[in-house]
Amino acid sequence: DEVISLSPEEFGSRFTAFLNAGARFTFGDLKVSTVPFDPTKFINKDWSFWKGPKDGNCLEGEEERDKASLALTEVDFDKVDLLNCLEKGESSIRGEEKLIRLMKLGRTIFASNVFMGLWQDYQQNKAGCVLEKLYQQKGVTYVDFFGDILRRPGGVRCVLGLCRGAGGSWDWRCSWLGDGWGGRNFSAVAQQVTK
Repeated sequence: DEVISLSPEEFGSRFTAFLNAGARFTFGDLKVSTVPFDPTKFINKDWSFWKGPKDGNCLEGEEERDKASLALTEVDFDKVDLLNCLEKGESSIRGEEKLIRLMKLGRTIFASNVFMGLWQDYQQNKAGCVLEKLYQQKGVTYVDFFGDILRRPGGVRCVLGLCRGAGGSWDWRCSWLGDGWGGRNFSAVAQQVTK
């Protein structure tokens, strides 16, 4: 076997060229444990899960929640699809339309328990968290969780999201389903059809 020996300067030059060509490293896995979420404790006492009318998705007064997501104890983000749900020619869609498109996929739509797992992972691990790894490996700066629809005081329908600021820190938000979602606003869903 031939051994190639490089000076430290040559190695540094080649390694820099390698990184500049778009190389990304995988440091650790992308698994996160799920954590139960209570909107009254995390956001405000006046928030709740949305209770819908009887339709094809829920019974009268039943909370609009993805039960398959709520049953999960761990999610491997190496095996998650991050979708914006835009169709050809669209630059944005309303949240309610995005919800309809996600539901038509027949996949588990990750909910507040996955959001809370990622949030706690970020609080504990900062630069080593799964969110930061998603940013480093895939350029992800926003993920939302349409598996739970929340009710803001006054009756507005919202979903949770995590977003990365320009300074590199992550924060959470609740976005109104009447707002627009663009191409970089990804929703986390299972890769396989489950329903």
